[in-house]
Amino acid sequence: MAGILRRLRQAGEAFVARSLGGEALSLQAEIPGRRGPLWQMRVELQSEPHAGGERVRLRVRTRLDLRREALPPPPASAAGVPAKVGRWMERRLQSRLVRALASPVLDRTVSTWIEVQASSAPLDEGARALLPDRLRDLGISPDPKKPVQTWTGALPGPKPGLAALTLARLDQDDLPEPLRRALGDEPFHFTAAIASVVEEH
Repeated sequence: MAGILRRLRQAGEAFVARSLGGEALSLQAEIPGRRGPLWQMRVELQSEPHAGGERVRLRVRTRLDLRREALPPPPASAAGVPAKVGRWMERRLQSRLVRALASPVLDRTVSTWIEVQASSAPLDEGARALLPDRLRDLGISPDPKKPVQTWTGALPGPKPGLAALTLARLDQDDLPEPLRRALGDEPFHFTAAIASVVEEH
């Protein structure tokens, strides 16, 4: 792990990584453009004791923002691999073919949030106990008989948009028999939440 973190730190403005207490990792990446970042990503990974077991949590957030408008010349200070990648992407977007292929995401902001949790604690509610609190606050209550569910809908407000949410839950009894045997008596619970929002500029 230390070697990976060292290489990421040496990559300049492309990546910023830090170790948090030896039990967590935070990673950020960005591709800059001439009107703001074209793509951003943030990853957080954490492991902690949990109700007599251990919980591992992974959070990922990405944001894509591509525009078809004509762009000013790049600033003289723009340097480094991320800036070069950003300029290459912007040049490709001047092509009619590329714009046609990328039209579903052009002139829109696409934000995605992913949260994955796994626990080896004996939880009375099973994987439901691992649902993110903010989903509970929104009144989202998944059907216990459906391990995977998806919700979609239009976003209210002055800017047209679309939101989608997918939840997946697994407990030890849902695993294939070889995996259950490998786990033995150790409990296993898993949840994954993926939310995406697409908004027009």
